[in-house]
Amino acid sequence: MFRIGEFSRLAKTTIKTLRFYDEIDLFKPTFVDDNGYRYYSIDDLCKLQFILDLRNCGMPIDDIERILKGENPQSIFLNYKQELEKSLNENKKNLSLINTFINISKGGNFMNNYQAKEIMLPECIVYYRKGVIPSMAYITPFVLETGEEVKKNNPTLKCLKEDYNYIVYGADEYQEKDVELEYAQAVETYGKESENIKFKKIEKEKAISVLHKGAYKDLGKAYAYTINWIKENGYTINGKIRERYINGCWNKKDEKDYLTEIQVPVK
Repeated sequence: MFRIGEFSRLAKTTIKTLRFYDEIDLFKPTFVDDNGYRYYSIDDLCKLQFILDLRNCGMPIDDIERILKGENPQSIFLNYKQELEKSLNENKKNLSLINTFINISKGGNFMNNYQAKEIMLPECIVYYRKGVIPSMAYITPFVLETGEEVKKNNPTLKCLKEDYNYIVYGADEYQEKDVELEYAQAVETYGKESENIKFKKIEKEKAISVLHKGAYKDLGKAYAYTINWIKENGYTINGKIRERYINGCWNKKDEKDYLTEIQVPVK
């Protein structure tokens, strides 16, 4: 048997750690005498190393306790592996973002990736549909379902040769869930309306256009550039901002190839 000091030297572990593990009932000494001195056996060395290895890989004490109490270690290990993989993916994203800021601190700026220009939004007839989708991931199904319903009720209706469509958002704040939106598609003539689909004419108006190439999650950068450019160049926003999806998951496999146009009506 080894007293706590000698055992700590053999285990390369501090006495403070051994006492802490004893207090929380994670790893207790084999024997405690009448004076309160802790004694450990040779077998305790292997058990402690097992605990230390799991702690060194970040496993929570609660999970280690479950293993020591006889729960299926395979299940616990697999669950923790999934947590590590999830954390790894998140850290990769964070690393990429930090690298971006390192480049910015060297004199770069994400604003340099964008260019703004004044355009005229077309005067045209559009069919449109207002609705609520569970999240932004459901935009494409919403658009496709809208087109199918229009085609069903208007089999001869044609889109404009110079295709134009857009989405505007209904809420005054950003929504991650239950997103309120309106999708519109320019067409040659008015058509038959239904409960979901309506037609209207939109007027020609001045707007600032900015193209964003890349994932939708980075659209905030494009918005920051656009609003800042509008302010610096003496414009004021004069209507709801439109998002026009030029390239997306329907024709591009990689998010980095997505192309979205932000159109901000101005005066």
